[in-house]
Amino acid sequence: MISPTLEGQKVSSMEKGENLAGLSFLAKLSSLDTEMEEVQAWMVESILQILDAKSVCLYFYEDSRPEFVDKLSQTSGGQFNHQLIPLDDNQVIREVIETGTQFRSPGECLIYTPMVAYEETVGVIELEFEEETFDPELLIAVSEGIAHNIARSKLAYRTEEKIRAMQTFQDQLLNSRNTLRALFDSSPSSIYIIDPAYNLMAINMRRAELAGKAPQELVGRQCFSVLHQRENPCPGCLVGKTFQTGEITRRIERRGMGAVSPIEHEISTFPIWDNERQVTQAFLFEEDVTERQHMQATLAQSEKLASVGQLAAGVAHEINNPLTIILANAQLLQRSLPAQDEDLLEMTELIIQATARASQAVRELLDFARRERYELAPTDLNETIHRTLGLIGHELGKRRISLKFDPAMDLPKVNASQDHLQGVWLNLLINAIDAIEDGPGEISIKTVNTGEAIQVSIADDGVGISPENISHIFEPFYTTKEPGHGTGLGLAVCHQIITRHGGQILVDSQPGQRTTFTIVLPILS
Repeated sequence: MISPTLEGQKVSSMEKGENLAGLSFLAKLSSLDTEMEEVQAWMVESILQILDAKSVCLYFYEDSRPEFVDKLSQTSGGQFNHQLIPLDDNQVIREVIETGTQFRSPGECLIYTPMVAYEETVGVIELEFEEETFDPELLIAVSEGIAHNIARSKLAYRTEEKIRAMQTFQDQLLNSRNTLRALFDSSPSSIYIIDPAYNLMAINMRRAELAGKAPQELVGRQCFSVLHQRENPCPGCLVGKTFQTGEITRRIERRGMGAVSPIEHEISTFPIWDNERQVTQAFLFEEDVTERQHMQATLAQSEKLASVGQLAAGVAHEINNPLTIILANAQLLQRSLPAQDEDLLEMTELIIQATARASQAVRELLDFARRERYELAPTDLNETIHRTLGLIGHELGKRRISLKFDPAMDLPKVNASQDHLQGVWLNLLINAIDAIEDGPGEISIKTVNTGEAIQVSIADDGVGISPENISHIFEPFYTTKEPGHGTGLGLAVCHQIITRHGGQILVDSQPGQRTTFTIVLPILS
């Protein structure tokens, strides 16, 4: 028989051993992953030994699948089992999870203890004893230790999921940013974003290149200063309207007004809204529409010419017949007049010249407005120029204009309409004579074989062509001559003839000094 003193010492030693085992279990548990199968088996067996239970069942509950629980169980001397069971199969477990309170089975040595961490029930410990000799405080410590370990695991898992989601979102954002940046920078049009103070927030490579700087050198500076070298916002700028009203605006701006061919830009402004529907930034899009404007003007001009062509074709016969009669009778009258009657002869000559000019205007109008059939044949350009010079020799002498013709030797032939080319040379030479005005002056003609084409240059030292006129000289009906001295069709007809021959007509002029027209025609292959 054990004495009370010795018996008390024995109980204290047993409790002390259980407490040390419990502390050791909790310490080791804090460093392990309770989701691993071998850890779960160890955990169930350790609880079985520490609490001296007949059997242990652990039920783990997940909010993501509330209809099921994981059941980990082992009996004394038995094997570890792991099952997934419906929660509805065990009403006691459901009640303990829902209420978070301990439950003891009446008449049985069964106790159900909730595993609670941070006010969340994560599972239930079911213990079966031979008799109620367990330590309640140790049971609570074990249940709380397991619950906190599971809660930490859940928190770590959720944190990892959030980190992965954030990384995925960050990758998507980065990919979207890179895609948008590539589109932004590869656009052939100029794009930039400004704030209400006109500071550049972003600018694409195209617009930065036009400014002669890298994008990073321009961001943060005012657009009118670094892009247009102005001290104040550009005249006519509509971005202020976009900031005030949120409207999309468009305008055409012509740049390089002193150049031969000024460039036209269509500038569009678009609002960028914040969450409170306030315009905080504006998106500006500049597109070079010079070619488009030119095409629209050409289309409009073509429509006009089609109408003029129809009109000309309808009235040409009615005009030419009277002109032919006037010209023939004037020539007959001129021949019948006595040589000494100079006044009548001069008046008759004026009638003949005016009639010829009117006939030429009708022919030019018809040539331009309708597609004539060109009879192309191997043609010697030098020969066509010689023939044309024979027609204006008298005019050159009367104006005191010297002519220099430098033909290339052994010039290859071109496939051309001789009559049409002679018309081109005649138009250009008449324009050169008119440009020299009262004389004296000089006209030079030169032909050159470049190997791939033949170049014909006709130069004069006349008044030249102003920059604002030079871009329009090939337009139909455009003329700087006084009324009655030209129709504005001569150079337009020349341009059309050379283009129909597969060539080019170029012009270079210095106002008050010299003008050179260069015609390039392909060599006959």
